[in-house]
Amino acid sequence: MKKFKFKIKTDENGNSIWYPVIAFVIVFGTFGLLFGTYKIRQHINQQNLIKSELAYQRAHDPVLKQHNKFIKQVATPSVALYKENKQVLPSIVIAQAILESDWGKSKLYTNAYNPFGIKGTYQGQSISYDTGEYINGKNVTQVGQFRKYPSLQAAIEDHNQALYKEFIHKTGMTSYKEQAKLLQKNTYATDPNYAKKIIKVIETHKLAKYDKQAMNN
Repeated sequence: MKKFKFKIKTDENGNSIWYPVIAFVIVFGTFGLLFGTYKIRQHINQQNLIKSELAYQRAHDPVLKQHNKFIKQVATPSVALYKENKQVLPSIVIAQAILESDWGKSKLYTNAYNPFGIKGTYQGQSISYDTGEYINGKNVTQVGQFRKYPSLQAAIEDHNQALYKEFIHKTGMTSYKEQAKLLQKNTYATDPNYAKKIIKVIETHKLAKYDKQAMNN
């Protein structure tokens, strides 16, 4: 079998003519590696700077601060209640409070601690306000009688029992989509898009994390 040997070419003085080429490749490769590393670090630093700026904006944005505060106010008792009775998911409670009270800015909430728009009386207490209802496919304004609560805690506890007894009828549910659809099916609200609105609020504000928190005893 014929053997092949790699021959290093040399110049007339016997010096390898590949040394300059090899040296160039090494230098160029090292430079390319360093430059690539620099660009990666620069990109990471830019991303970290953007994240820091966004975090600063979120921390100092008065609207976001108010929204986060309201979510926490509703989330804390909602999580505790689900841990206790496994009835209404916290995400549903929070989303309804956001949607019905406009982040706690409605008169019904500020004057009656009722962020859910629950009608009727609570321990004999009620308050009347105009409300929009869908009748025969049309949105009309009517005067409604709403429950007046002494505190947000009382409102959440009463809301929990009302939803379970009248609209959900199940314990141990883990899907906010299923609960939202049950509210729609059993006419918690006359709005034909109510379930979609609740689900959108939950997903927009990442409220499902409170469901996970409540399920992890």
